[in-house]
Amino acid sequence: MRNYLIIALFIMMITGCESLDTPLVDRESDITFWDKPEDALAALNSCYPDLYGAEQFIFNESLSDNSYTRSNNGSLVRDIANGSYDASAPLVREVWNARFAGIRRCNILLDNVENVAGLSNELKERYRAEARVIRAYHYFILMNNFGDVPLVTQQISIEESMTIYRSPKQEVLQFILDELDTAMGLPTSYPDTDKGRITKGAAMGLKARVLLCEERWNEVSAVCEDIINGEAGNVDLFNSYSGLFKPENKDNIEVLLNVEFMPLNREHNIQYFLIPPSLGGFAAISPTQELVDDYIMLNGNTIADPSYNELDPYSNRDPRLDATIIRHESQLENPDGTFTTIQTALGTGPDAIHYASNSTPTGYYVAKFYDKTARNLVNSGSNLILIRYADILLMYAEAKAELGQFGQNEWDMTIRKLRARAGFTNDNALDYPAVSGSALIEIIRRERRSELAMEGLRLMDLRRWKNAEEKLNGWVHGMKTDEDAVDDGYVRVENRIFDPAKHYLWPVPQAERDLNSNISQNPNW
Repeated sequence: MRNYLIIALFIMMITGCESLDTPLVDRESDITFWDKPEDALAALNSCYPDLYGAEQFIFNESLSDNSYTRSNNGSLVRDIANGSYDASAPLVREVWNARFAGIRRCNILLDNVENVAGLSNELKERYRAEARVIRAYHYFILMNNFGDVPLVTQQISIEESMTIYRSPKQEVLQFILDELDTAMGLPTSYPDTDKGRITKGAAMGLKARVLLCEERWNEVSAVCEDIINGEAGNVDLFNSYSGLFKPENKDNIEVLLNVEFMPLNREHNIQYFLIPPSLGGFAAISPTQELVDDYIMLNGNTIADPSYNELDPYSNRDPRLDATIIRHESQLENPDGTFTTIQTALGTGPDAIHYASNSTPTGYYVAKFYDKTARNLVNSGSNLILIRYADILLMYAEAKAELGQFGQNEWDMTIRKLRARAGFTNDNALDYPAVSGSALIEIIRRERRSELAMEGLRLMDLRRWKNAEEKLNGWVHGMKTDEDAVDDGYVRVENRIFDPAKHYLWPVPQAERDLNSNISQNPNW
């Protein structure tokens, strides 16, 4: 794939109407494009699809210990997960290119919107703020993966793109935070006709996440507290954990930022990669036993508790396990309202572990994003949530715990609230355990994993906790089959390699450095 800092100078895809879901068309060569207010809106709308590609969103979870992929699509991910990649890795190039393409779209809008005749100053300011948040999101992804990156804040020429340097991470970080602060005048909500646009809540949520990755705990706490206290508008937990991902509940009260899709007009097919073959799926993404084991019991204890029964491993578990993962004897609702029981145990049929190349290698499929209304059970118009209120509560809890300021009140407004929404009723699970220090932080980290599993955040968390070499080295496993006399009968799926001397950052794509010798490489690459 050619370098997008250069190739994006030749290509610009812009929408031709007002819908966020409209396919993009090439309009950069039209010198009259910026004549009308509709042109500015179309240019702004063209920035939104770049927020996150559907396949990247779901396959990225297999970069962590939450899932494994064996599909051809996932081969780009597998190379990174098992440590067999270098600066020519396709996924590394893809992320770099796509993010800079998105930055370019935002820069074009920001460079031109002021000159659009007939567009009110209020709308100009709002459009700029939306584009700034989207651009900040792109830079956050780049910074997390590559560290130092070129800081390009306006349109540049081909010649300039071949001579720029990487900016220090701290400079990029400050730019992101400044941009988000500038955007805090955004509306807290929009009319239904503009659902899915960047709000003040999206800017605040992204700012909290950026600060979280930098361990700036006081600032994380302050931003999250402002959101909790209503500064982001009317946001709260949706009343159903499993329901908040269903298409009929899209844009619900919990969502701060998502990627918008619409049946027929703009769909994704990630369900094909998640569901069992008996329902038309391919099982490209398979949750691991390590993820399953981290869900607590209904009594609030881990599976180290004597009440855990390895022969009946899914009983009396955190309800979010079944809302997230399809396991042996899970039931999925069909479009006609009937239910299909999924059999994943060895030798039980087409959905069974190791049955065929399109069945699960771990014994698990993904339930969280299941859409029974998807066309052919594959093409869905459901949204992909990037930031939600539950994450705000978890970031707040973690920041307070790291500051040594976590007590009964903080527990009740975060962990207890999340568990109650999930369906816990046992007092031992809901009551404050009165622990502190590393024991408390471990509880919050486990809660975060269980609440946000399969939502693309696990690798980010392992990187910032600086324990990736512990979690991402060695075998990841599937369900217990006793086929092999190793690892207590749990299936070995993939041997992961994570070298802390180099793998906390990806290499800068070699293709980029071939075009621009001023672009330096990350350590040990």
